[in-house]
Amino acid sequence: MTTRESGDTRRTMPTTIGHITIENFLHIFDEIVENKQRCGIEAIQDNPDDLLQRSRHYGTQYKNNSWGWTSNIWSRSAKNTVVIDSEHELKNEHRTLMLKVLEQILCRPMIQVDANLGSSGSRAQMHCRLYCDPQFPDLAHRWKQLNFPADPNEQPQATLFFIPQYLENPNVPGGDQMLRVIRFPHHGYTVATATSYQGEIKKGFLAHWILHCYQQGGTGEHASLKEFTVRKDNGTEKRIVMGCWGLSGTGKSTHGLYVVNEHTAPLFKEQFGIDIEKFVYDQALKNDDITGWWPDQVVGSESGAWTKTEDVDRDQVAIYNAARDPHALHENTEWDENGDVSFAGELFQYNGVLNRNARTVLRMEDTGYFDGSVDSTMPPNMAVFISPGHLSDYAWLKITDPNFAAKVLADGRTVGHPAQEATGVGQTKYETRYCLPFTMGIGSAEHVHRFRDLIADKVGTDRELEVYQVSTTGRIGAAYEWVEGKLGEEELHVPQVIFRYTHGKPTPEGGTSPSIEETELFLFQAAREAVEYEPHPVWGDRVLVPVQVPGISSQRLAELAPTAYRDKEELESLLYVQVLMSKYTLHEQAPGLDREIYYAMDF
Repeated sequence: MTTRESGDTRRTMPTTIGHITIENFLHIFDEIVENKQRCGIEAIQDNPDDLLQRSRHYGTQYKNNSWGWTSNIWSRSAKNTVVIDSEHELKNEHRTLMLKVLEQILCRPMIQVDANLGSSGSRAQMHCRLYCDPQFPDLAHRWKQLNFPADPNEQPQATLFFIPQYLENPNVPGGDQMLRVIRFPHHGYTVATATSYQGEIKKGFLAHWILHCYQQGGTGEHASLKEFTVRKDNGTEKRIVMGCWGLSGTGKSTHGLYVVNEHTAPLFKEQFGIDIEKFVYDQALKNDDITGWWPDQVVGSESGAWTKTEDVDRDQVAIYNAARDPHALHENTEWDENGDVSFAGELFQYNGVLNRNARTVLRMEDTGYFDGSVDSTMPPNMAVFISPGHLSDYAWLKITDPNFAAKVLADGRTVGHPAQEATGVGQTKYETRYCLPFTMGIGSAEHVHRFRDLIADKVGTDRELEVYQVSTTGRIGAAYEWVEGKLGEEELHVPQVIFRYTHGKPTPEGGTSPSIEETELFLFQAAREAVEYEPHPVWGDRVLVPVQVPGISSQRLAELAPTAYRDKEELESLLYVQVLMSKYTLHEQAPGLDREIYYAMDF
């Protein structure tokens, strides 16, 4: 086999992995395209308009005429992903996979799709280009429908090469996990293989966009965005620009896209005796997933939403309406006895367990609460961190100290869900900024510092950024036992939640969880400054505990506090282990964090 230097104009591929470098990969791709075109062979299918028609041959059409497809892997490949910042980090395993991708591209044409993240003229607008294997036109179609139009004649700022086939992939260097995804933040491209899960395309580009936001002076956050107006008890109005952070499966979409209307308002009347429409109105849903934050504005990334639809019902009005629209594009979504779209999770299964990660690409206008812009009309003034836990958590807290709030963000503490990965479901985990696999190019600590400054600089202003921590899918006062564990090389006793399992789904024993409406009522009442607080029993006035929430009884508030199940000594013991584990994790996930943030939770 001759090399490219042999003089054969058709020969574009290197014969050894030694020829592969970060920049050379792009050059070789360009040469493949040029040589194919020179020979009269199709190399690129440039933004074809028949992607949906191609995809129908292997899709499912539901009774409402919407379409759905099924992926070979039903969660993201975080453990199979590496980030390469510079040439000296490139290992033979990386080069091997890059060569295999080029060999695949050489043998077939690639679908090219161009789209923008960030609306036209936005400070965070970024031109993205997807090259997708032609056997998977549904992936190209769904991603294009999710984002803003882009001029294919312009140069992309981020490129993703997507080959869903297995390519005899090597393992991640030094580990036993298959290498599937390689990101190159400083060279503006990503290579993804061996998965047809649409999240790898969406999040692949959004990882580049998060870095782009930082480079534009902001910070990219794994947070939804919505606006609404509240009427306070004194009759004045307050416009709320709210972000809601959280990992997949914890309630970010549920609460970030929650609306009050003629269907949900009666729930508040029945459960709490509150006529909520009198003080919550003029609602606008902006974005569901990744947003860019600046002191004066929050900007959206996508024109639509790719939302988890597990257990979605009519009470989640916006998601339900949009996901049942004929324009919706589904993934891993089942049907009911009438052949229509179903989100019940009673039919499909994955790895022998009933599916808990159905997804839908939906149009924001189909929610019924989209005002035509994905960007905020005012500076942000409300941040909600969803950090579910089972042991020491209150249902809801208000964070008053900017460094403490930044520590909550830095920790990204949550409980595992199948949408994140197949293992560790129900267990406590830490993913800094709720965004660990998608933060690259700039360390997580730099984003945290910038967000802490955003909070601190607004203290005392008329648009102060209030921060709340809520435990949505957590269990307040769950049963547990102390077991032997290790933190690095150090042995220690750790609390372990006791679970019961139904159809493979773990549920903590004991305790209680807040309902969706209870959490929404707290957030609405907090926004209108109607909640009364007292200092946290361990952390003092840096963290405030609600003691009066109009509409929620004092008995129910007590049930939603860990102090109903633990005495102060026990609570301190649980928090001590939590803080210890979080700081240990931050050494790896957010090195360089300011001391004021790193030690903010110490007591």
